[in-house]
Amino acid sequence: MNTYDMVKQEFIKKWITTLHMLDSSVEHPMNVAERKNAIKLSSDIAMAATRSGSTIWSRALISRTGKYTTTTCKPVAHRILKKARNRMKNRCTTTLTRNGNFVAKMRVRKRMVLLKSLVPGGELIEDKEYLIRETLDYIVYLRAQVDVMRTVAAFDSVARDLSKDVKNK
Repeated sequence: MNTYDMVKQEFIKKWITTLHMLDSSVEHPMNVAERKNAIKLSSDIAMAATRSGSTIWSRALISRTGKYTTTTCKPVAHRILKKARNRMKNRCTTTLTRNGNFVAKMRVRKRMVLLKSLVPGGELIEDKEYLIRETLDYIVYLRAQVDVMRTVAAFDSVARDLSKDVKNK
């Protein structure tokens, strides 16, 4: 089994767990908007938990979702954030090198600013190489998240079609 399939498998496990935790903590029936937000929240938490807080983007996702999490989800977030704080203390950042053409530097800086805004926690990263590694890692996990959600949506539509066929017979 390749790494990408393992990522998807681990994401599915964590996502189901967080969906159950969020679902069991709700005291009233949710409307469509609340349900959508709960699915997105559980998906973000699962994606970050799959990475075990070992990257800046996963720690940023957890800290962003911290204000939305219920009391049952907070221990998971705290565990991940504790690991994140310990890693941040031990990590040093390097400054940008000052070689090259001024125009090229400005283009790179603009693109780096854009990239930092796209990756959760990217604004904390100063090292270009590290930002690119974080971005690539984030892309892999986003892709896995999208693939899993597409599979779930496809399965749901097939299940609905089957249930309609059963009702019609």
